[in-house]
Amino acid sequence: MQSNNSVAFTDTVKIPINDLGTGTYMGFTGGLYPGGVNTPPFGIYALDLAIFASKVVPYSSKGKIDSSAKGKIGFICIGGSTCGDVFLSLKNKTEGNPATNPRINMVSCAWGGGKASVNNIMNPNDPYWTHVSQSIQNRLKPNQVQVIYFETEDSASLIGFPDRPYKFRDDFEAAMRMCKAKFSNLKLVYVMGRPTTFFRKEIQHREPSPYYNGWGLKFAIEDQINGVPGMKYDGADAVAPLVTWAWYEWANGTTTPRQDGFVWTPNMTADGLHANTIGLDTLSNRFQNFLLTDPAARIWYANHTTPKN
Repeated sequence: MQSNNSVAFTDTVKIPINDLGTGTYMGFTGGLYPGGVNTPPFGIYALDLAIFASKVVPYSSKGKIDSSAKGKIGFICIGGSTCGDVFLSLKNKTEGNPATNPRINMVSCAWGGGKASVNNIMNPNDPYWTHVSQSIQNRLKPNQVQVIYFETEDSASLIGFPDRPYKFRDDFEAAMRMCKAKFSNLKLVYVMGRPTTFFRKEIQHREPSPYYNGWGLKFAIEDQINGVPGMKYDGADAVAPLVTWAWYEWANGTTTPRQDGFVWTPNMTADGLHANTIGLDTLSNRFQNFLLTDPAARIWYANHTTPKN
């Protein structure tokens, strides 16, 4: 849903990026995508989303297209514990669901305890990648991984704006290049930002870091749309997957809903950071609804097989 551009927002108040529209925060225009909009702007990037989604098909263990029962669509998550929690909730809603593609093979590669920051992920020799290899062992081969859900924070103590989002953007882009190097057939990465936090005192977790995380992702996607070389996703010389928004998780943490009705409150978390059962159900339901209804995402996620009578 697009924001009502007739509403004037105070430039220094944190407003969900998708509600800002053409309004600004610290002088920067809102909207998940350039121009203050929340859907991919028409052009090469939007067309490529559909093209890349259509190329997400079952692959063999040798990384070749395989329409047999052995072919798999590898869909994994990369990030910390909050990422893994949402992904496993989504997995429970996906497997055995007649509305979803039965060829999808979902594996969580999340790792908690601060071991999967974006800074860990961008390092090819970090223990995180040993964890990933162990997680997918006996489930997927690296060349079968085609889709990633990515959510994590950085380890920086910098909290200024736009310095923090810019730092996260740069590190996130390095992490995307590393993911592409690790998974040669990787095509799509979905991001959602992070929900706001409550009660936490760790500098990397408390506000404004979750809010700035979303801005960093927005800046990275804009780089990709604008053709920044370090985020090139198409052609033989591609260095990154195509990165796009799923839905956006940040809300202001009060009972006041966003324009799309989403509310995130302390009673939806177990400890102010990790979602509880109610919170996970809310987050994964919205994620799945996006995957089933988005024109590009539904190409690979939805079940298009006509049931037999």
